Amino acid sequence: MAREQLKTLTEPMYYVLLALTKSQHGYSIMQSIQDISDGRVQVGAGTLYTLLGRFESEGIINQIAEEDRKKTYSLTDKGREVLSGEFKRLNQMTADGARFFNDDGSVINQGPFEGEPLLANEAAFADEESEAVAGETGRQPRLKPAFRTGSALV
Repeated sequence: MAREQLKTLTEPMYYVLLALTKSQHGYSIMQSIQDISDGRVQVGAGTLYTLLGRFESEGIINQIAEEDRKKTYSLTDKGREVLSGEFKRLNQMTADGARFFNDDGSVINQGPFEGEPLLANEAAFADEESEAVAGETGRQPRLKPAFRTGSALV
């Protein structure tokens, strides 16, 4: 299935739109991206102007002024919606991942099968259940798989 146009943004796209939350011209956009990302992301002029042209043709930004060959751009309402949607999507992905990883990127816990992540809330539940079952039967319970992909366990 083909990806819907601009449903998800590349990193440069996202940062260009973030920079355009205030109106500015091309060089200023490149500087803002470096500032916003603490120098981690750099968008070159070729990429920037290609994206600006695409965003303008899609109605995501518009040119609001031109002075001394400097074109100033601003987000449109559609652009704010695209940026907001991407922000929400990225936050959801981060929240989903936070259930599996510590802040340093290490897996929170391991399930009963090697390499199987166990969600933080499942780990607490499993500890309580293990104590209860061990006290009653003297055996450890088998935990449910942490997640599935299709029909195969991951």
